[in-house]
Amino acid sequence: MHTISESRFRRLFIVLCALPAVCLIWSGCASPVGEPDAVARKSEPQLIRVPYYSAKMDAERDYFVYLPPGFERQDQWPVILFLHGNGERGNGKDELGYVLKHGPIFEAWCQKQDLPFIIIAPQLPMYDQGEVSYIKDRRPSDIPQRLPEGINPRPWFPHSPEPMQGQLAEEIPAEWESYDFDHDPRGWNTMADEVMGMLDSVLVKYKGDPHRVYLTGLSSGGFGTWYLAAKHPEKFAAIAPVVGLAVPSMMPPLARMPVWAFAGGRDGGVPVGRFYPLLNKLEELGNPEVRFTIEADLGHDTFIRTYMGADLYEWFLTHSN
Repeated sequence: MHTISESRFRRLFIVLCALPAVCLIWSGCASPVGEPDAVARKSEPQLIRVPYYSAKMDAERDYFVYLPPGFERQDQWPVILFLHGNGERGNGKDELGYVLKHGPIFEAWCQKQDLPFIIIAPQLPMYDQGEVSYIKDRRPSDIPQRLPEGINPRPWFPHSPEPMQGQLAEEIPAEWESYDFDHDPRGWNTMADEVMGMLDSVLVKYKGDPHRVYLTGLSSGGFGTWYLAAKHPEKFAAIAPVVGLAVPSMMPPLARMPVWAFAGGRDGGVPVGRFYPLLNKLEELGNPEVRFTIEADLGHDTFIRTYMGADLYEWFLTHSN
């Protein structure tokens, strides 16, 4: 039987005692400069209310800015500007929380998806929509929260009893083509200047990357996406209108804009067929990147699936201008 002499044991003991220190030094070399811990930790995400003066409403209002985990560790961040749908309108103060119900800001803040973007989420004023049933009947308890543990239950997909069926292209109604969208009394056009001012401010104050700004919105915010992008195509690297239409005459400024549109196959309010004239017009104009996704089994709630998945966010990050 082999035995270890006392001198050899002492040498082995010294080596073994030194190993943890060597490992600690090695792991410390991999940590960012200035980090006290061996493994650097990301800071927590933040949801900030930013006050501003609304010339349109002649009142102070707020909008949300979401800052991702580890915000302080990058010099610049890509930015998503998110435009909500009709049901999330409010006074920009105690009703601002309704903006959290859907979209990227819901996924990042309430559902704790680690989305590597600054997210800007303004709120449309109520205007004449206060008596619409889904607005009149909403309650503060409907506003989702960021939970200490876990995430919120996913919204229920209200499947239509109508059978799924393919839809051919439809003509855009003549009254739509002749409508003066610049003077719509209740849409995102009414707040366009203020929203673009928010974007410019966030780019400066919160380290936004002006070459990686993405625009998306759902329903009426989907129309707002088309509208703002057509008015300011130089500002956005890519856009994603979700269950929201426009008219072909708005497409020429978007001839080089990467576009990914989303529609619900069972959406009776925003029919699939009416997307084709817009997207075909973009291709006629030579747009090299037009994507169209139809969620055939879903209706207007297609936006839930769109924003909960990773594909859209990954696609955004492949674009810059």
